[in-house]
Amino acid sequence: MSEETQEPDAERIENILRTSEFFQATSTRRKFMQRILATGGGVALGGVVGVAVLSRDMKSARAADDPVTDFGNAAVGAERIGIAFYSNALGQVSPFGVPSDLAKGTLLNSAHRIYFKAARNQEDTHRTVLQSLGLDFPFSVFQFPAGTFDSAKAMLAFGEQLESVFIGAYLGAIKVAASATNSFIAEVAAQIVGVECEHRVLIRDIAGENPPNDRFFEGDIEAPSSTLGNTGTRSTVYASAGDAVNALLALGITPVS
Repeated sequence: MSEETQEPDAERIENILRTSEFFQATSTRRKFMQRILATGGGVALGGVVGVAVLSRDMKSARAADDPVTDFGNAAVGAERIGIAFYSNALGQVSPFGVPSDLAKGTLLNSAHRIYFKAARNQEDTHRTVLQSLGLDFPFSVFQFPAGTFDSAKAMLAFGEQLESVFIGAYLGAIKVAASATNSFIAEVAAQIVGVECEHRVLIRDIAGENPPNDRFFEGDIEAPSSTLGNTGTRSTVYASAGDAVNALLALGITPVS
């Protein structure tokens, strides 16, 4: 990871959580992120969805048959994928990508590289917080489809799809958490999905898509129309972590180790 990546202070996070009566117990503080957001859960090896591997590696998380927990444990994997994507696009090695995926040339101008460095740092902050609170994921290294980082056009197109899956997964986590009457987790998921939406807008802006903020609603609450800013395809709201994982696998992302 580049020296530009900013690591949050786990002790400071603990101290913040202690201010809430709900998190007075150490075990509660350490485990609360097991009921949060994002994607992950399945694996693709040789193009095969590893449902059996998911079942084995996430057995403890699934013991309570808790879909919110499924989203939470999977979030670590999703954040690692995000870090690998932005690092590869910058041509910089990360612990979560493979060297052969690194961009061979400069895909972004100096201003846009700052956007991507910031996005990478944000994804890494999400990951660090999740792991500091007891979460993990059985895979750390991810490979992207051949050609993803061969050109700016290909990289940006893939990045928009990737962020759309992340957004849909976080939206699914919010819905599941709300159904479980866990307003705290729903709020945290909403805070993070806002950052992922910013990432997608920046990618669309760099790609020259007009307008880059072409979303009136995320999800399917309203149908697209001809009104400027309201013509884009709605994001899918994934019903489960597994559904979100399958969407990532459909993009050709392969867990390596």
